[in-house]
Amino acid sequence: MAQQATMPGVRVLETGNILFFYRPKQGILHPTDPEDLERVYFMLLPDDQEHHMNRLFNVAHGVFPSIVPGKALPEERDWAFVQDVSRDPRTVLDSLEKNIPAPPEPSGQRARPWAPAAGVGRYAIARHDDHTHLVYRLRKPERPGEVQREIQIRPEASYIISVKEPYAPSEIELEQKPSYPESLRRKFDGMGWIPADPTDLLDYQYAQILIIGARVDVEKELGLKLDTGRENQAEKQVLEMLRQQEKEAAEQGISLLEPMLEGRWV
Repeated sequence: MAQQATMPGVRVLETGNILFFYRPKQGILHPTDPEDLERVYFMLLPDDQEHHMNRLFNVAHGVFPSIVPGKALPEERDWAFVQDVSRDPRTVLDSLEKNIPAPPEPSGQRARPWAPAAGVGRYAIARHDDHTHLVYRLRKPERPGEVQREIQIRPEASYIISVKEPYAPSEIELEQKPSYPESLRRKFDGMGWIPADPTDLLDYQYAQILIIGARVDVEKELGLKLDTGRENQAEKQVLEMLRQQEKEAAEQGISLLEPMLEGRWV
């Protein structure tokens, strides 16, 4: 669990478990680098299941933003949107892994490639002065490998995140908009982007966020310690469902868990 922050001006808003996934492009069973990927995702499974939704985020450009200490580079930022939310974490995973209706492929491949897991750990969302951070620390893989290095999943990282006003311009334009209640719409107060405070702003499908790489040492930057050994019930349900789906994927020579456990492309 994220402990009380020891840095002044830092307030923890939410804690939970985080999982990372990637989906290969159609026709590529065994990707070997980010060029073979269609999308990368991350899933936030809050500890507070009573007041928050489980969320699946779709990252725009196929890798996570870089973090280069002392620099401010274009590749250190990216956009993501909430692809799905649910009270049941298994429903969120199902929306990621389920096949889509399509004519049978001659090769017997799924119309929608499987999305292997690439990491699991703990996260916190924290307010730091006038902005918010999404921070995480991996539990698995214990030693990040080529998958994590190439899609920029660091052993731990801190990103500044902002939430987009539904009708403000951005690089990714979605036809659908988040159905924020009036109480949350008022939070924008004419601004295009605001901190993710309250984190209820992330509980709505099609919510968009800007992610900016900040630091790779969470405790040094924000005074937060993340207990990677803590697995909430939502994470346990998702991992159990992945183990079940692993058997089906294995029939096509795909492992949904090995990239997360060993860090290798499969």
